[in-house]
Amino acid sequence: MPILVTGSLAYDRIAVFPDRFASHILPGKIHQLNVVFAVEKMERHFGGTGGNIAYNLSLLGEKPILLATAGNDFDFYKSWLIKNQINDSYIKIIPDYLTASATIMTDLDDNQITAFDQGAMVVAHQAELKAVDQSVDLAIISPNGLEAMAYYAEQFKKKGVDYIADPGQAITSLTTEALKNIITGSKLVVVNDYEWELVKQKTGWDESSILDKAGALIITLGQRGSKLLTTTDQFEITAYQADQVIDPTGAGDAYRAGLLYGLKNKFSLKNSAYIGAWLASKAVGARGTQNHTIHKT
Repeated sequence: MPILVTGSLAYDRIAVFPDRFASHILPGKIHQLNVVFAVEKMERHFGGTGGNIAYNLSLLGEKPILLATAGNDFDFYKSWLIKNQINDSYIKIIPDYLTASATIMTDLDDNQITAFDQGAMVVAHQAELKAVDQSVDLAIISPNGLEAMAYYAEQFKKKGVDYIADPGQAITSLTTEALKNIITGSKLVVVNDYEWELVKQKTGWDESSILDKAGALIITLGQRGSKLLTTTDQFEITAYQADQVIDPTGAGDAYRAGLLYGLKNKFSLKNSAYIGAWLASKAVGARGTQNHTIHKT
């Protein structure tokens, strides 16, 4: 069965700031912040969490289903998805909107500042699960329209579809109830270390509380690897050494695609996490989130 990916589709405008944000922000002036970060070049790429995860799955030989909304400027992106054998049959076009777009700036410490225009993503719940006429047993809920994320969690649980909960950048915008509902009943929760702190603050749940509600928890730690926790075990997943680090944007989405690939192909959760870590190391070697390639050896 194909893997079902739910998440945003976006055009990304990406730039690297050749310095550190912290060197240009005065700690005592945060309340009246007015800072300009001069970048050398701005590039446009295909992006969005749903698009990125689906692209990485296609690199691994999968033909994922992508369930999302896009705007009246989608044709350019559509051609890219078709080229990469990603099923776009269930992407709903919203004529009165543009496709979501993100402007992302990354500094030398891999910190990011992002301005995001939701566009058609704001009505992502209009891409309904009932439109998918193929059987699926594994899915992911990645950052998307808030109503859509809550809707997909409800539907996956109702239909008995295993899913990864990847609330990501949506954590701050989701209500506490919605965040808890997305986590509860998931096969796996995946967050980075910063997002984990936000989840703890918002829900009041610690690691053991999460594991009472979900099958497992993974906290990614960038170059320090990741931590996998289940009700019975805890593993430290070592990061793979990247051949070169050009742009860290999208490494997390690559990691999640590796997890999905491993789980679908009956690898253990631990080994699936290693596949994710390996794929993430490849993603950072190209600028943008869908420009890297791999060799499965």
